[in-house]
Amino acid sequence: MATLPQPTIKAKYATVYDEPARIAKVNGGLYVIYDDGRLVDFEVEMEPFTVVLGDCQTAETQAMWDRIAGGMAWIATHRAQEVA
Repeated sequence: MATLPQPTIKAKYATVYDEPARIAKVNGGLYVIYDDGRLVDFEVEMEPFTVVLGDCQTAETQAMWDRIAGGMAWIATHRAQEVA
């Protein structure tokens, strides 16, 4: 059985026309993936209305570590107090 190479995907959180989305670069093409499931090609006309917010991988990794640590509520209530 042959192993097929996976395409290189880089994704960023963004807002496009004030809607939350992700912008993904797949094999040199840019795509906008909206939270409701729509997938559209990124067009030059979208550029002035697009705000890139951050790397998906970094944010997802941090969210994973937060879940492993017990979740946001546990982290907030068990944080070391520096002033007591």
